[in-house]
Amino acid sequence: MLWMVFSSLLLATLISFAGSVQLGPVNFGTIHTALNKNKQSAIRFGFGGSLPELLYCGLAFASANLLDQFEGFQNTLKYLTIGVLLIFGTFLIFQKSSSTNSKLNMKSGNEVWLGLTFGLLNPQLYPFWLFVITNLKTNQLLTSDHWLVQSVFVFGAALGAFLLQYLVAEFTSRKREFIYMRLTKNYNQILGAIIIAIALIQLLMNL
Repeated sequence: MLWMVFSSLLLATLISFAGSVQLGPVNFGTIHTALNKNKQSAIRFGFGGSLPELLYCGLAFASANLLDQFEGFQNTLKYLTIGVLLIFGTFLIFQKSSSTNSKLNMKSGNEVWLGLTFGLLNPQLYPFWLFVITNLKTNQLLTSDHWLVQSVFVFGAALGAFLLQYLVAEFTSRKREFIYMRLTKNYNQILGAIIIAIALIQLLMNL
């Protein structure tokens, strides 16, 4: 049992870490928070953004055979996410870049709750984990139905996502000055344009 618990945790952590390497609201939010505030604020945002993994991975375990019934709900979430990206990108484009010192002195807000909101609006999490869990069981890589094994797997899903956000926050914070110089302090506009472009691509793919 101990080996199954450990392997379940390791497997979920690795899959979640790899699956989180994508351009989405949480990753963009972590980068933006690191640039505008500090590393600690970005880590808190990333922590909040990783919490929905618990919900969606747990939901995937509980409803592995109900994907078709949630099709309409998933489509709604897809368009909500596109809307969030468009709003966030537009906000960045019109946000005035300030000096480095002012960014470092900004007061921390509710980064955990904001990250949680961004994470909840990621429509890919539920079908992603449903696909992963189904395939792991089919290939005999996740054979135990014990509640502890499944609970640890769900925890590993959140852990892997948080580890990636932590690295994003760490890297962005360390390279803040380089980013400012390379982007000539127009990083808000450039990042906003990238986000809007991704949102439009997702919109075209879902039409």
